[in-house]
Amino acid sequence: MIDIKNLANAPAYLLFFYTIFLGIVFSGCIEPNSEELWSIKVETILQTDGFSRDVAIEEYTAYVATGQYGIQVWDLQSQSMSAGFTGYEEGGTFLEFDDPSLIGRDETNKLIFVSEPGKDVKILHYDGGDSIFYRNTIMSAKTKGFVSFPSETDQFIMYTADNDDGMKWHTFDLDTTVFGPTVLISWLPSNGNEIYTPGKPQGIDSDGESYIAMAVDQLGVELYSIDSLGADPSLVGRVDTEGNGEQVTLTSDGVFAACDDAGAYFIPTEKFSGAGSSTRFAEDLTVDHIGVNNGIVVLSLGSKGIALYDISNPSSPIEKGIFPVGYVYKTEFWGEKLLVCSREGLQILTIEK
Repeated sequence: MIDIKNLANAPAYLLFFYTIFLGIVFSGCIEPNSEELWSIKVETILQTDGFSRDVAIEEYTAYVATGQYGIQVWDLQSQSMSAGFTGYEEGGTFLEFDDPSLIGRDETNKLIFVSEPGKDVKILHYDGGDSIFYRNTIMSAKTKGFVSFPSETDQFIMYTADNDDGMKWHTFDLDTTVFGPTVLISWLPSNGNEIYTPGKPQGIDSDGESYIAMAVDQLGVELYSIDSLGADPSLVGRVDTEGNGEQVTLTSDGVFAACDDAGAYFIPTEKFSGAGSSTRFAEDLTVDHIGVNNGIVVLSLGSKGIALYDISNPSSPIEKGIFPVGYVYKTEFWGEKLLVCSREGLQILTIEK
């Protein structure tokens, strides 16, 4: 043991090594200030059959895409499964789902939209209970993301990020055709168009009133303006990002973008017109999806779980913790809670500040 009282008389080389030793010891004892970090509480994990890949939320009901196990409907209050469908009947033949990875819900028209890799978007009618009814397919097999809005009963509008054709949008109307004893119910496009982009569309979001944001892979993020729901979009501008733009979430302040291994971005609306500047954050993380609500950003990080950021000032996100909750595909806000789509199931989490 080194006698501290004799250090003044110790050789220089001993003083050097003792200084290094103290640095190692005390640096190992210093802990980060955890008072500024948030924590999470896992309320429950809904045990979906198969991986929970995507979720659409309508009040207290969650519609879950569970890969090869099809789609499931969950009551979030009772935390019980209301219905599960591994396939659907078309023309008297039962067809199994291949791999639902995207799901949407139109509560007004009682529709579920399902997208599977390499297939057109399916429209299914679901009005509760244990039955689901296939209607028809729309859009294309290259659809990477979609967002829909009911414009009125028996009509809806859908915008899609199409990996081949750019951005597509159409108004769809309910059509009922009678062939003798057979009634054919389908949804037919009445108007719409597509806009070519040199990028490869990956994800899309819209407020249904003023803007549409689209992630375009290596070219970053594009923003379009619309005069009203269903009106022809007009390109506002494109903002290049580090990495590949994969998913976007549109807010009143601008666009939050998930950019794969380049982390995430906040791009204010004015930046798409050449003013202002973008903010990059979570640079050391691989971000697959980004959710935003009430001053909080949640990043879905694949095998690393989720990360939370305080965005009280969107241009200066503050990291509030990384949480290894399993392999996460996507996270959505349900009020103040989080619904985490993971390989472990659909997790319901509470953020504790």
